[in-house]
Amino acid sequence: MPSCYLSIHISPPDRPNLPSVSVSPSEIVEGSSVTLTCSSDANPAANYTWYKENEESPKASGQIFTITDIRAEHSGNYYCEAQNSVGRHNNTLHLTVVESKN
Repeated sequence: MPSCYLSIHISPPDRPNLPSVSVSPSEIVEGSSVTLTCSSDANPAANYTWYKENEESPKASGQIFTITDIRAEHSGNYYCEAQNSVGRHNNTLHLTVVESKN
């Protein structure tokens, strides 16, 4: 008689790990577009929110935050907060916008 075995592994809930943040392109020129990306391992999956330092309102939600037609006033520290039902963690990156060479 054939037999069958089933093994189930259930991972306990865990708050997000320290998010990994990146910016593309690495050289940010006025008038161009910039993409900020955030990712973190979490169970359940994390929700992401982007903030600019010293501003209370969120700039964007989601793993990807794109700034189009970037200007000097966009320079500064941005942080991504990864949050789930267990907890939250955030990480910061710095943007420096350089003048266009035109």
